[in-house]
Amino acid sequence: MKKLTYFIPFMMLLLNISCGSTQQTSGQTETAKDLSKNETKEMQVEDINQMPQSDPAPVIKNKKPKVFKLENGLTVIVVENHKLPRINASLRIDNPPIRLRDKKGSDDLLSSLLGTGSENVSKDEFNKKVDFYGAYVNLYDSGFSINSLSKFFPEILKLTADQALYPKFTKEEFKKAQEKLIESLKISEKSTPAAANRVMKKLAYGAHPYGEITTIDNLKKIQLEDVNQYYKKSFTPNHAYLIVVGDVKLNDVKKMTKQYFGSWAKAPQVRGAALPAIQNVPITEIDFVHMPNAAQTEIKVVHRSDIKKSNPDYQKVLLMNSILGGDFNSYLNMTLREKHGWTYGARSSFGTNKYGSLFKASTSVRNAVADSAVVVTMEQINKIINEKVDPKVLENNKQKYMGNFVLQMEKSATIANQAYDIFVNNLSEDYYETFLKKIDAVTVEDIQAVAKKYLHPDKARIIVAGNAAITVPGLKKAGYPVKFFDKYGKQTQAPKMNQKLPQDVTVQMVIDHYISGIGGKAQVSKTKSIESVYETKMQGMTLKMTSKAMAPNKSLSQTEAGGMVFSKEVFDGQKGFKIIRGQKQDFTPEEIKKYQNKVQPITELGLVKTGTLSRMDSFDGNDYYVIVDKDGTEYFFNAKTGLKDKEVQHDKIQGKEMTQPILFKDYKVVDGIKIPSKIVIATGIQNIEFNLIDAKINTLKPDDFK
Repeated sequence: MKKLTYFIPFMMLLLNISCGSTQQTSGQTETAKDLSKNETKEMQVEDINQMPQSDPAPVIKNKKPKVFKLENGLTVIVVENHKLPRINASLRIDNPPIRLRDKKGSDDLLSSLLGTGSENVSKDEFNKKVDFYGAYVNLYDSGFSINSLSKFFPEILKLTADQALYPKFTKEEFKKAQEKLIESLKISEKSTPAAANRVMKKLAYGAHPYGEITTIDNLKKIQLEDVNQYYKKSFTPNHAYLIVVGDVKLNDVKKMTKQYFGSWAKAPQVRGAALPAIQNVPITEIDFVHMPNAAQTEIKVVHRSDIKKSNPDYQKVLLMNSILGGDFNSYLNMTLREKHGWTYGARSSFGTNKYGSLFKASTSVRNAVADSAVVVTMEQINKIINEKVDPKVLENNKQKYMGNFVLQMEKSATIANQAYDIFVNNLSEDYYETFLKKIDAVTVEDIQAVAKKYLHPDKARIIVAGNAAITVPGLKKAGYPVKFFDKYGKQTQAPKMNQKLPQDVTVQMVIDHYISGIGGKAQVSKTKSIESVYETKMQGMTLKMTSKAMAPNKSLSQTEAGGMVFSKEVFDGQKGFKIIRGQKQDFTPEEIKKYQNKVQPITELGLVKTGTLSRMDSFDGNDYYVIVDKDGTEYFFNAKTGLKDKEVQHDKIQGKEMTQPILFKDYKVVDGIKIPSKIVIATGIQNIEFNLIDAKINTLKPDDFK
């Protein structure tokens, strides 16, 4: 078949949707042209030879929250802010976590079912009223959130409380929620990032409740009554907080909460038992998850986080993490992304959950450099432990953090979170008022001290999810023991790797087998042109890929999104052009030569001259001969059927190298030639499945390539 070239413009389309640009501005209100020449010269000397003096840390003055408690235990926190006629409210149930075991998934199902109707108001009526009032409401297994105009808030709070406290879960809604979650898990099973996250939770948290993961088997066994029981035990006012921030008065909130939440029954016993400790491994190890179709390799360095917001070291750790991996200009991002160009981003974070959390340093890189990325990540973690940070780097991080902190204070959600934090984490009332002073007081010595205290690169799990055949040989050279796990965190044997090629197999033999698989030599020789159209639905749009190919070397590929042509490439055998985002560019001499040498309409035939038999590989229970073309594209031919089941293309997008797997499934016969009825493109965000809607053999003419 004609080699697919759609993934490059397709990825560009996704990047255009998701990416924006940022611009930094100076805080100066006076420019050099407003100064005398002497003043300008003096200023320039100072800029070069010494750091500018920082302003004192700004003083944050929050309005004190007003707090009262209902008889059932519900704590109500009110922060009046009358600048805008809006109110944010959130109910948060701070229950200690418990192990759900074979009922894990009941919490996910509860989140899906809350808001689907109550004893008093149906799902449709509830949604219509929320839309009518122009409000935002989200209910989930541990509470809800509301954003509403203040004049409609009483009615919205009443409606939401009714859905939360008097739900009516029907069998119909339960079945829909169950099927939707099962389908979501099936899709995520093919996702490398999802597999890495599951295994990280399972291994790093261990016996702790946060280490439980929802499985398809569990979901299939859960009944509606299980969800009802989970709701009764967990959705209680014992550890509940209602935070109301915005254009509201305390007395009005008191009346509303007593009316809408006063009858909420307190649980007879506070649930929860002693939580098992999260254990670090004795020595650092690599926990590998084999994902043979991985577009990229996911890397996560994790260990227990021992920092809490009430800890005096908290502000020091915030800045230390900002320098290590919390900021764009951090050690990890500047090394892995900017210096080496291996990734779009690398980050680190310290969890602060009072019930247990993790330190994480993570990135996603192309398979071929996974081993190097692991080594460099560990080097950067050790660097901040063993070397003092540059004072300028620390000062820049302080200023940026303080600036962002002040900006966030304009948001009602920030005020709500801070008010909630003070109560659930037993913080002092002036905790956030003095927060920036503590940030400003952090020293270079403090950064190294907390790095040594709270970072444990010698007792960390390095979770790696990717293609074992490509990445494991290099990872073993990093010096860490390597263990293997399946996509759900169960330890397994090492997958098949580095299978030896039979000595008598050649590229010609593999291609002959392919020819036989798609229709035979006679049928292939009669095939002079192939036209195919594939479609998929994504974000409410129809995406269409059209391919035309004609002997000896004519080709056309086009990608449409929402009825608009996003990209197009045409080659008529002598010259060609491409259109991307409406801009037309003629092919360069190098591109013309490349397209002239392509064999059409079945490009795989050209591999006899340009391909090299690289290795044997295995995935999905099948063995494959891998042929690598001179442009680096890898072709995976099924050793049993001869068919091409996968391509791995390599290219650059916005200066970053990308590895792109494309799967070919469910071949169907069209006029004697087998064509895949499904093409699956792994974008790194999700797997996009295109379905064949039209295919024609020997119908094209030279005029179709203009």
